[in-house]
Amino acid sequence: MSAAQDVKERSLVLTEKFDFDLGATKKIWCFGPHGKGPNLLVDGSTAVDYLQDVRDTVVAGFQWATEEVRGDKY
Repeated sequence: MSAAQDVKERSLVLTEKFDFDLGATKKIWCFGPHGKGPNLLVDGSTAVDYLQDVRDTVVAGFQWATEEVRGDKY
């Protein structure tokens, strides 16, 4: 599973193998650490104003946190 993978293919795998909600698979913001790890950041919010304005900051924090916790140095 990676960010580079085709969205439809990734959605199919997540729904069939891991029982994900189809809508949630389309709201994946990133993988971590380094955009290719096993952790997912999924936007589960509804009707939040200005969420796209902070998306880059949230993704950067997620990347930092997943790298720090695992201690990976890819």
